[in-house]
Amino acid sequence: MGLLQKFRHYSGKHGAVHAAFAGIGRKVFPVWQIAGPVVSRGYVRKYCTQPGPRGLNLGSGSNCIEGMLNVDIDPRADAYVDLTRPLSFPDACFDVIFTEEVIEHVDEAAGARLLGECFRVLKPGGVIHVATPSLEYFGARVAGEDAEGAAINQIFYEHGHRFIYSRSRLTRALEQAGFETARFFEYRDPAALLGHHDSHAQRFDHDPAISHYAEAAKPGAQADLAAFARDA
Repeated sequence: MGLLQKFRHYSGKHGAVHAAFAGIGRKVFPVWQIAGPVVSRGYVRKYCTQPGPRGLNLGSGSNCIEGMLNVDIDPRADAYVDLTRPLSFPDACFDVIFTEEVIEHVDEAAGARLLGECFRVLKPGGVIHVATPSLEYFGARVAGEDAEGAAINQIFYEHGHRFIYSRSRLTRALEQAGFETARFFEYRDPAALLGHHDSHAQRFDHDPAISHYAEAAKPGAQADLAAFARDA
């Protein structure tokens, strides 16, 4: 897709001003840091007030999911959102939240605040899907063929990661945010509501087993989950 075609495409979706600043922001990121929260506000407002079920793809980067609000500091997303700050969405706005390989990029305290914000913006009965590197996987590597610890050092230090979760730590973090007990799945597991959106292993060509794939629900029964199921 050429530059003009891209501009027309994103103008049709987000508006010309948003598309122009996002395009500049891909080359000069500080411009997007300043303009992004302002020019993408209208798109967020429109999405959050539209009728019907709503989904949030949190920390999407360029991996935008059709039908969801895709947010990140990356100008390729639908809207600029800094995940280290309170989420700029109304309470009980979304039916589902999908977040893939994101929470490990902030420290544990910031991760707890982020999960608390996710709980706030989900409708009762809403589901969050969290994919994040598995401490058990890398610990097993150190105990096995990677006795010198290269893999575990890489997962901590070469990707901007701040906290790697064990299964029990992720479960506790979700529960402390208010979610019901987490269930864990395999990569793209058909038993997981949002597992069909898992794509990081394919996009970055790595073993899917390096990560946890967890889902947890907000207590209650208001959300429309059927709209986001695999066969919807």
